[in-house]
Amino acid sequence: MVDTPRFSFAKFSKRVNSPSLSILAVLLGVGLGLMRFPFLQHLKPIGDFYVALLQMCVLPFLLATIPLAVRSALTSGTGGKVMSRLAFWLLLTLLAAASIAVLASTVIFRIKPLDQATTSRIGALFGASADQVDIELALKPQLSAMARSARESGVQSLVPTNVFAALSSNDSLGVIIFAAIFGAGMVWSERRSGNSIFGALKHIQTVCILIFEWFNLFTPIGLVALIAPQVAFLGPDVYAVLAPFAYAFIAASVLLLVIPLLVISAALRVRPQTVFAKLLKPLALVVATRNALVCIPSALEALKDELHTPSEPCDLYIPIGFVVLRFGPFIHFMTATLFIGYLMGRKFTGLDLVSVAGLSFMSSFATIGVSGLNALAPMAVVLRPFGLSYELALPLMAIVDPIVAMFRALLNVALNCVIPVLAAGRQSPKVSVVPTPAE
Repeated sequence: MVDTPRFSFAKFSKRVNSPSLSILAVLLGVGLGLMRFPFLQHLKPIGDFYVALLQMCVLPFLLATIPLAVRSALTSGTGGKVMSRLAFWLLLTLLAAASIAVLASTVIFRIKPLDQATTSRIGALFGASADQVDIELALKPQLSAMARSARESGVQSLVPTNVFAALSSNDSLGVIIFAAIFGAGMVWSERRSGNSIFGALKHIQTVCILIFEWFNLFTPIGLVALIAPQVAFLGPDVYAVLAPFAYAFIAASVLLLVIPLLVISAALRVRPQTVFAKLLKPLALVVATRNALVCIPSALEALKDELHTPSEPCDLYIPIGFVVLRFGPFIHFMTATLFIGYLMGRKFTGLDLVSVAGLSFMSSFATIGVSGLNALAPMAVVLRPFGLSYELALPLMAIVDPIVAMFRALLNVALNCVIPVLAAGRQSPKVSVVPTPAE
């Protein structure tokens, strides 16, 4: 009797967030966007408000979750082994992702060689884009950030001198570093004095998850309000010129979205359809929000509670991986560099491709906490060592960024989800036996 109201709320929340309703909301948002009704731009404040609700509890959730994960790793006796397995599978995933990006780009660019007409259209597009995009103005925020980093370079730039300022400015990386160090300190203090506040942190984590469940009731409305205005803003004509890049990037992205689902399916011995259904919520949410942080609770729930992945690698990796390891920008920068080289007739050797991958991975860290044109500025670090024009790349990438950003966000979630599953190895997850409706 006492549990009935909560059970009813949980049941209703799951119905609202069912895979079929999420797909319907995404299709409705895309359909409305393609119709380009004038009123769709008025939905944007609703979508922004929904994102603000989700972001409200993200950093408190991280501050509670990361120390708990650190404690689990340091006290379980298997933390070192789990971390080494995570590092191994992370490296392997990076190599596989880079190889697929190079393969997809090479195949597409060879299938679609440039002709004179296409070259002329690209030149005309570059001229039109240069009139619309003030490159110097677009880079001013990034240049000012570089000036600040000149004063605080290296490791010092990663350490938050004021954690409360980091919280207020959404400095996710600074908050994570503080939470990891503070969590390790709390473990040592607990061992020495016997006093612990991890129970309180667990309660804060539970409260944040409960609040996320409340906000999940608005997910279908939020998805429509976020997707429809963005689709309405796009035009189809420009993509004819940028088709080679679009085909290459989308082909690489689709492969890197399908392969993790198949790998998770094989590792956990469940059907691919089941994996897709369970991960649909974080994937649909990241498409709408372009923010992997707000997907951390739903990704942890899908992996641990619904797919029954062992908790330790998920708790240890997911919060940090979603923030720090930017697979989307990594693949984007690689494909864009190969595309600009394709436009400018630049040939890449094997060593060049390794350098492109390494520079793209390092530059992806500079996209943490930035968006829009500022997120494209680190691409210059990858292009210029090969004599490629960043001034050409920026306007072209700015035109397709609304669609590319969606795939970048999907890659961040999908590839980061597969790593803890692989790191779990052959551990037997604790799966409760629940009769199915057929039984």
